[in-house]
Amino acid sequence: MTMWRPVSGDIYGLDAELFNEEAFQEFFREERVLARGHNVENGHYEIELAVTGRRRRVAVLDADGYVIPGMPLSELVDTMDQKLRKVQIVIEDEIRYGDINLGSVAPDVEADIAVFEEGLAGVRTPEDAADDSDEEDAEELPDAPLLMISDLALAEVPAIAAVTKVPMAVMPHGNVRVLVAAKAVDVKKMIFPRPVYHLTLRTQGDDAPLLTLGLDNQRLLTWTWEDQLPVMDWMTDYEAALEFADENLGAGAIARRCVLEIDQGSAGDVRRALLSSKTMGPAFFVQAMGLGPEILDVLEGRLDVAEIPDAEVFKQANLSDTIRQVVALEISGHGVATPKLWENYRKLYLGNPGLMSATAAIQAALGGSVFVGALQAKGKKARWGAGLGAFLMVNSISRVLTTHYIQESLEHSEAVRKLTEAAAEEAREEERERLEREKDADD
Repeated sequence: MTMWRPVSGDIYGLDAELFNEEAFQEFFREERVLARGHNVENGHYEIELAVTGRRRRVAVLDADGYVIPGMPLSELVDTMDQKLRKVQIVIEDEIRYGDINLGSVAPDVEADIAVFEEGLAGVRTPEDAADDSDEEDAEELPDAPLLMISDLALAEVPAIAAVTKVPMAVMPHGNVRVLVAAKAVDVKKMIFPRPVYHLTLRTQGDDAPLLTLGLDNQRLLTWTWEDQLPVMDWMTDYEAALEFADENLGAGAIARRCVLEIDQGSAGDVRRALLSSKTMGPAFFVQAMGLGPEILDVLEGRLDVAEIPDAEVFKQANLSDTIRQVVALEISGHGVATPKLWENYRKLYLGNPGLMSATAAIQAALGGSVFVGALQAKGKKARWGAGLGAFLMVNSISRVLTTHYIQESLEHSEAVRKLTEAAAEEAREEERERLEREKDADD
């Protein structure tokens, strides 16, 4: 099955007589490219395409009415640049500056250049986009709650709460985690390494409601509950083209990616939520993603993050407490490393404290004897022996101290205790269900 992803861009007409709505629609009709787009204002056209693969081949409709990968995006932009006159094209990272085609140049060249630059006053360039990005980074985020769904490990949250100084509630949600922050945080800056998948929703503050979806650590899609771009005119005669646009462009593209990495939610329900009103859209979206109504209550300011049922709440703490919390969650199997690795560690070191202490004592005694013997000898081998003996003693002592620190961290972590109790209760429930099934089978 072909995996499509949306790419967006802009086409700027530099001459209204040469490039207009008719030329815009005619190009996509001739190339049979499946797209959404319209004229924003003054010859500025927004466009959205679907591409696939490393070469970013664009989706087209073949003569038999099937959607297939067509030419690469770079080739499509080149073709557009050749066929359309006096246009500037910016689609993802493909940029073409339209040919000026002034013809003969008048003696007063500077005057002509001034007139041309005046006509380009409203045209945005990649440099303008970069400047805007810097300004956005410098802007202060609104003081409004934020919902994030991500593959972030639970052990990473205490450090984020400490750095951002924002209380955060975390809940498991299938194979990902739901994080609700009391105040909006910049995910791109505060989380490193960045998660492969993260979705954020904010219902208050500037430009709200605002939904963002990050994929593969780099691509970012946004949705503001504005009307999606209309499909190209020629596509209305083809049912397959309209169906493709509904699923892979606009709200459909975002909806599919919202549920792509998680076990919860329905793409169809999410799409309907995205196409609803600004007032009710966030509520429908929260419900479509399989989240409880208390999440929306927090986003709307009716509930505090600490009041979310069955959530682990992390607040700003000093460095030692934060490290202790991170260590406890990581060792308990809720961190970046695989739970199996820490399960073996707990069985080996924490499950047998007497054996571990005895092993460390033997190692320290052996290291001490080697060290003393090396001090009584002479030569190069003696120095090596002294180093080896010292290493064995330090290693044994550090193992005991580290294990003791980890054991204390696990015992003092309220989050670990709750998770352990929840896991034990789940295991007991599964055992009860198994016994009931066996009983029913015997009957």
